[in-house]
Amino acid sequence: MLLNNNGSRSLWVVVGSFLAAGCLNILPVGWTNGYFQPDWVALVLIYWCLWQPERVGPGVGWLSGLFLDALDYAALGKHMLAKTVLGFLSNKLSLRLRAYPTWQQCIGVGLLVGVDTAVVAVATTLAGQPPLEAPRWLTPVSSMLMWPLVVMVLQRRVAARSYR
Repeated sequence: MLLNNNGSRSLWVVVGSFLAAGCLNILPVGWTNGYFQPDWVALVLIYWCLWQPERVGPGVGWLSGLFLDALDYAALGKHMLAKTVLGFLSNKLSLRLRAYPTWQQCIGVGLLVGVDTAVVAVATTLAGQPPLEAPRWLTPVSSMLMWPLVVMVLQRRVAARSYR
């Protein structure tokens, strides 16, 4: 539960996870030139939309997209639109995806991040900027591979907070 008897503590877990994901998104990955880097903010958004769909959804997606636009110095709205769509779809699919084991959820997460990447690509093109480079389409694959790690870390953090 996101807001338990000590609601502010649980809220900080969600906020902290988004801040950490934002920091991971802007870290330079030298050997891959940023091409095989997972979309950490999308992964955290999907996680919270799956396990807290009544509290985290398109509105939080919009805010996380605004945060990501500010971090990337991107055209305002590119990530906001993508994360809002991602939050909506994640909420709609939350019961279905949660029914599968983590390794099977990876496929759904890869598809969701693929939709997010496609929305960013369309928004980038409509804004008159050059389209995404072909290697950027590896983001869904790398995000899919990192999904079990995100689930493990966030479930452990939530469990640790609920017993304090």
